[in-house]
Amino acid sequence: MSAQAPRPLCISVLAPDERPNTAGYAKWIGNCSGAEVLQPPAELMPRFREPADTAGLAAWLREIDGTVDAHVVSLDLLVHGGLIPSRLTPDRIGDAIPRLGVLRELRAPVSAYQVVTRLPHYDNATRSRQEPEYWGTHGRRMFELSQAWDRHDRGEASGEEVDAALAAVPAEYRHDLIRRRLRNHSVNLAALELAADGVVVDLMITSDDTAPRGLPASDRSTLSAWNQRLETSALLYPGADEVPSVLVSRVVSRARGVVPRILVACPDTAGLQRVAPYEDVPVDQGIDRQIRALGGERVFTVDDADLVLVVHAPAEIPGDWTGGPIDQDSSAASERVAAETASLLDSGRRVAVADLRYANGSDPTLVEALDRLGALQGLVAYGGWNTAGNTLGTTLAAGVSFLLDPSDRAADERGRFLITKIIKDGHYLPALRVQLQEELAARGLTDPPLDELPFLAGRVAGDLTAWASRTRSLRGVRVANVRWPWSYLFTVDFDVERIA
Repeated sequence: MSAQAPRPLCISVLAPDERPNTAGYAKWIGNCSGAEVLQPPAELMPRFREPADTAGLAAWLREIDGTVDAHVVSLDLLVHGGLIPSRLTPDRIGDAIPRLGVLRELRAPVSAYQVVTRLPHYDNATRSRQEPEYWGTHGRRMFELSQAWDRHDRGEASGEEVDAALAAVPAEYRHDLIRRRLRNHSVNLAALELAADGVVVDLMITSDDTAPRGLPASDRSTLSAWNQRLETSALLYPGADEVPSVLVSRVVSRARGVVPRILVACPDTAGLQRVAPYEDVPVDQGIDRQIRALGGERVFTVDDADLVLVVHAPAEIPGDWTGGPIDQDSSAASERVAAETASLLDSGRRVAVADLRYANGSDPTLVEALDRLGALQGLVAYGGWNTAGNTLGTTLAAGVSFLLDPSDRAADERGRFLITKIIKDGHYLPALRVQLQEELAARGLTDPPLDELPFLAGRVAGDLTAWASRTRSLRGVRVANVRWPWSYLFTVDFDVERIA
């Protein structure tokens, strides 16, 4: 007899944008966890740089408030119209803060999060589509100015260094940047007030593509101080795209009276003290915060654990798949992780694998080692995408879902999510996307022309299906309906189906 599904919770989710790894994953984690996730109509949501209808979103929250058990709200979406618009829109503080007022009107409890605005370190005209246009020519210099300001405030840089960095950036660019950062920082401070007043029951303030120094680090330090003074329980940690999924899991866990107990296993124990690319704290600290954000408890013996999170630690020499192929030999480290995973599975443990070895994609040698030992299909969750925080949060949320809904329907959803993540994180990101980027670069392009996307989608579907057929754990899986929500190769979506 199959396990009974619990009464589905109904949760409204305002993700920071329309992407599959934000809105899509949150809904999928809900399916895995016994929750019905309601999301705003597409016409209210942002479209890449185009902001959402913030007034329409507030009206939608009021309309559905009486029918849901809880709200999960990205303040970037509610206030700025989305994560990308938060970096672009000209709204003033007086325009932005009143948009938080709808949260005080809601009956259902609110779990919210907001991202400390990133400050990228590169000059790149294409990638600057996610930043103001001047990032294509002055992004690196803006980053260096940000570093100089923060280091000077900490007594690590001279006034002359700041003056030199200021002289390298036109005044109109830096004024635009600073005004927007001031506005976004004010929204974060207002969110702390909402938490102090009990309007928001859970508040996560996360850091997207961050570093130990710079204006984002300065903002985090100030927010942390006010969090302590207000005696609020906001969590500050590296992350962004994964937070809607984590908060869905947290809301369901609390409603079910479940506190997931999680053991962290990492053969490279020293690796847990490394700082992963795009983050500012050792990954072990990030893991602690992600477990707390989930509503879980970290335990230290396997017999106490509901779930074992096996971690493939960051490499000593950082690697990033968006920078091209990585030629490090990680086979020995991968074999140790795979062996520990297989041993835990053989002993009957529930296991999830978080691959933090490199940024923006998994380590292919780990996927091969897990498959060779027959361990891939035994996992409850797998992840290895974007930043360490993105990987950890999503993998943990998927991993604990079996505690929240043991039904066959939820198990089927978990299985489909696992297959999708293995294919996407394990092959598309570190292998196929790199190959496609090299082909485009040879043509002098960064992203494919829009009229080539339909042909490219068919090619990618065929390649991913062929790779799955060579992977023992994925034989009989077909990939279809490949799509790129923002019309560039970085973020892909597709469907998976069994053909045998």
